[in-house]
Formats: sequence, structure tokens, C-alpha cells
Amino acid sequence: MREFEIDVSGEDLLSKNYTICVADKESIIKGFKFNEELVNILSSRYGKELYKYHKSQKGKALFKVRLYCIVIYHLFKSMHLSGEVSLAICRDFSGREKEIRENLIVFLEKKLGLTIKLYFGRLLPDSNAHKYAYMMRIDSKDKMNTYVRINLEDIEKWLIKK
Repeated sequence: MREFEIDVSGEDLLSKNYTICVADKESIIKGFKFNEELVNILSSRYGKELYKYHKSQKGKALFKVRLYCIVIYHLFKSMHLSGEVSLAICRDFSGREKEIRENLIVFLEKKLGLTIKLYFGRLLPDSNAHKYAYMMRIDSKDKMNTYVRINLEDIEKWLIKK
């Protein structure tokens, strides 16, 4: 079973340079950094209620969890893995573990065909996911080779009201 850790770096998911990173203990490191343009578009469209999530405190929390899980889906999709994976997820969305679990079961198991085991907790400061999430966030030139490109359409596919 492949073991991965998932961590984020930044103040808020809807802020510029917020980074989500998936890494194993050896050599796989994949991440995504939100840029200002993407954050502005997503925030604006959420505010206009163009997405499935209502404009409320609960709706915004669910919207952020969904965004987080969409990015994780694309990071794993880029790895072309199969079989079982263990995910140690940093508790960055405290109280939202149930929603994260439900979203990741849909995205990683049903869409990608992986078998997942999820664990929520605090990652060690020397974990690759922790270190690289921070390094990607402060990488002002976006020169690291760990980034996965995810465009607005790839994200909105899972957000738009139908």
C-alpha cells in the first residue's frame, strides 16, 4: 500500500498562494497553488450563487471542502496510481472530516478506482507534504517542478449547479 500525506500552506483556501500538497515519504510530491485570478473568479461565482453551495457560513465551509477535495483528486489523477493508498491528512479543516471523507471516497475511489484508507491528524514538521506545501507557497516564481496545472474548467466541473 502506498502511503501519502496531505497538507496545506496559507491562511485561507480562498487566498492567493494557498497551496495543497500531496507527498509520499520517498519521491512523489504534487501540489497546486491558487493564484489571485483563480481565487477572485471562484469567490465571485460563489458569491453569485452559481455553484451548488448556498451563500452562508455552512455553505462557504462546504464549498471550501469541495475545492480542497477537487484539487486532491487532480493531484492523484496526475500520478496514474492504482490499488490501495493510505492518506494521512493534516487537520486543516477541523470539524469537516466527515465531508472530506465523503468527497474523497467519490473522487478517489469511484472516479479514480483507488482503495483509500484515511487518517486525520497532525503531520510531523519534517513530513514532505508539510515542507513542500510551505515551499510551494513561498515560491514566488513558481519554478518548482512539483506543480500540477488545474484550470478553472477542471475545477468548476464539480461545482456548477446542474
